[in-house]
Amino acid sequence: MDYSITPRILPGLPGVGPPPRQFSATGLGMHSEGLVVEFGSAESWCWIGNFQPGMTKFSAIYADTESLEANVFAGGRGYRVNVESGELIAEFGGDIESVVEILNGEALLLCSSIGFELHRRAGGVIWRSRRVSWDGFRNLSIHVNKLTGEAWMFDDSWHSFTVVLETGAVEGGSYYEVRQ
Repeated sequence: MDYSITPRILPGLPGVGPPPRQFSATGLGMHSEGLVVEFGSAESWCWIGNFQPGMTKFSAIYADTESLEANVFAGGRGYRVNVESGELIAEFGGDIESVVEILNGEALLLCSSIGFELHRRAGGVIWRSRRVSWDGFRNLSIHVNKLTGEAWMFDDSWHSFTVVLETGAVEGGSYYEVRQ
């Protein structure tokens, strides 16, 4: 069935109507206002979710009309929900600073301050990179099948890196594990 999914971020919790569904990775904050999202379709079903935030300022919604799933990012915390039933499918992250749609919109590249993850738009982690940075990136760009940029080092220097988008393999960066 093809629904016209129209999730939208609301300015706050509504004062009337049924109570919103509560989403929290820790179980805390369930009575605090988080990112408030309304889900609906041309078929008129509608529900409101209150998503408790993670540790960043990044909030966005990426809906997939074929799977009836949406990835909701509330303050860096990711929640994958069924847009029709309101069921929580998965939660992830907490420190996500940005998301980029890649592979013709089929995947989401999640960027934190230390590394990257690639998720299928309709669920599931494809890969997680090793730690690439001590705390931050700049000059990120995607060329064909590679993510390039610079990773911050604690001595305030920047180090080039490349991530192969098909596999998550990393070359370079500022963080290197000491092997024993």
